[in-house]
Amino acid sequence: MKHSNIFNRSLMAGAILATSLSGALAEELNFSVGLGPSSTVTVAANHYAKTVEELTNGDITVKVFPLELVSLPEMGPGIRDGLTDIGFMAAPYYPAEFAHTNFLAEQSMMMTLLEPTGKEGLAYAGAITEFIFNNCPECLAEYKTQNHVYMGHISTTPYVMLCKPEIRTIADLKGKRLRAGSAAYKRFAEYFGAVGVQMAASEAYEALSQGVLDCAMLSAGDLTNYRLQEVVDSVTLRVPGNVYGGTVAGNINRDTWQSLSNEERASLLKAGARLAAEITLSYKEQGDKDLAETKEAGKSVLEPSEELVAELRKFVEADQLVVAELFKTNYGVENASAMQEEFRPILERWVKLVDGVETLDELADVYYNENFAKLDPSSYGMN
Repeated sequence: MKHSNIFNRSLMAGAILATSLSGALAEELNFSVGLGPSSTVTVAANHYAKTVEELTNGDITVKVFPLELVSLPEMGPGIRDGLTDIGFMAAPYYPAEFAHTNFLAEQSMMMTLLEPTGKEGLAYAGAITEFIFNNCPECLAEYKTQNHVYMGHISTTPYVMLCKPEIRTIADLKGKRLRAGSAAYKRFAEYFGAVGVQMAASEAYEALSQGVLDCAMLSAGDLTNYRLQEVVDSVTLRVPGNVYGGTVAGNINRDTWQSLSNEERASLLKAGARLAAEITLSYKEQGDKDLAETKEAGKSVLEPSEELVAELRKFVEADQLVVAELFKTNYGVENASAMQEEFRPILERWVKLVDGVETLDELADVYYNENFAKLDPSSYGMN
């Protein structure tokens, strides 16, 4: 009996030791978001963490840091230097380091050349991700140089005019002061006889309320994001009509990526597709909700005149040449024009691919099957 108790205690000790060792083998990855804990991105990052844990049977856990660890403006070098394993990064913060990626993001004005669908952001995120994975070795080389493994883009809904006065025609735009987030928006404003005022989106509320701005060019979801519903009286759809597609959902530090097994990398690819889908679809749902609330509040939600739409398309066609030359001159993107030609049919294909998509599961499946599933986890990001 004594020997039996000793044997049983040995078995228990062995089981405890095995459990301890098993727990020690679990890999914990940090995911820095750089946005508030209630933001769409943080919510999606927490869901991503659960997905990764499920797909890896607990072998990988992900700890999400909304504002701590690495800030949004520091995310690029933060991922590079291993301060965070995974990061939500706005590539335009680093115009030289990710020149080819940023050039592709500037091509979102192409959306105005296509018929509106309401799913522009869903299509753009899928298209730019496909192009970088398959058609842009220069993009992947930039990520490698920065010690990143590229994990796909997200996109906002189309930018609209969030205004005090009603804007429908070219004449309505003349002389108006418009919030411009970049040089492209300033060129748009000047083309139509308006004044582009470059400022951060976070400053739009005060600028509109004090009459410094007549309109802010932002996505419909920013009515909530920046409380603009309180100061905006009118929304004009389809103008300027591009999406903001310059942000990657969750790039991974290359050293971290290469330390994982093939199976674990495959799981992160699958989870990455769902992460990009959730953030992008959430932006669309928020925008739809905000526009509906704007109408319910008795404010104007307007379609632009046909003349304005036609002139907008002329501007976009001409401005594509300007953007290509700027990126060639300033950032050495020698094949800019060729990239534009290759990208447009891919974008048009994605408009069709997401046409029937309504749910997160459907969008995640499309992103995964068309993009992420085609990567080989034994070689992608490994050399």
